[in-house]
Parts: sequence; structure tokens; C-alpha cells
Amino acid sequence: MTNTLEMKLSIIPAADAIAKYFEYYPSDILTKVRLTHRGPFYIYSFLGNDGKSRHLLKLNAQNGGIIKNKTKTLRGKRRDPIRREMKKLNLEGILSLTEANDVALKTVPDATPVKWKLERKKGRTLWKIKLIGQSVANMHKVKIDAQNGSLIQVKLKH
Repeated sequence: MTNTLEMKLSIIPAADAIAKYFEYYPSDILTKVRLTHRGPFYIYSFLGNDGKSRHLLKLNAQNGGIIKNKTKTLRGKRRDPIRREMKKLNLEGILSLTEANDVALKTVPDATPVKWKLERKKGRTLWKIKLIGQSVANMHKVKIDAQNGSLIQVKLKH
């Protein structure tokens, strides 16, 4: 059995967390998925909508328990079906969290990943991974195409 990132962090797999979101909101499209480290645990955050309401769901990544579940009515242009489709994440054949993390660590080898985000930009679904270098002053942001794993951008912030 492969030792995945989720196993190393003792969290539920990202695919299971996404499935849990769709249990609550089956008619939604997902527009953002985030995994962050907060205090003593990791949190999965999901943002999606059904064309009428925006849904924010935060899960404890260790046990899948709900931390926050919020609904807000969409207004104006946010209800536009074309705009909605443009923001929809393409979840077909995406890299796993582990695969995306491996690409980021090959790009910035002596760093520690601290935040993972799945989002859509310019028609592409991307993994954005934030890494902290050995010197805490060095923070890297790596963007990876979520379907094919190609490296799109690396930024260094001092």
C-alpha cells in the first residue's frame, strides 16, 4: 500500500472529502477546494453553488466532522449559468493531493507544504500549493495543472 500524503497527515482522502460535500449538496458545482492547517488540525474548505445559493462547507480533515456549513443566496450576475459554468472545477481525472504535492516538492525540494488549493483559472483547473522554505522568510507558491500535472508557475516571496 502506498504511503499517501493523506496517510502521512492522518486526514481523510481529498476524494472522500469531496464526495462528502456532494452528499450535502448533490446539485452543486464546486468552485474551490482548500486544505489548510489551522491550530491543532487540518481543515477542508469547499465553496460551491447550485445557481440559487452559495454553499460553504468546512470539514475537520482528520475525522470528516462538520466545522461550518453556511448558505448564502446568490444575487445578480452570480446567478448567471454561463458564469457558473466558467467557475466550475473540472474534477475528471484530476491529480490526487499526493501527486500534486509530489510535483510541488520536486520543484521546491527543501520546503514544507502548508496549504493546498484546487481552483479554476483561465479555463484550467489548478492545484495551487503554498510551501515554506527552510528559511521561514521564503515562501513559494506552485501552480500545477490538475489534469496533466504540468508545472504552470512558481513564485518566490521573501
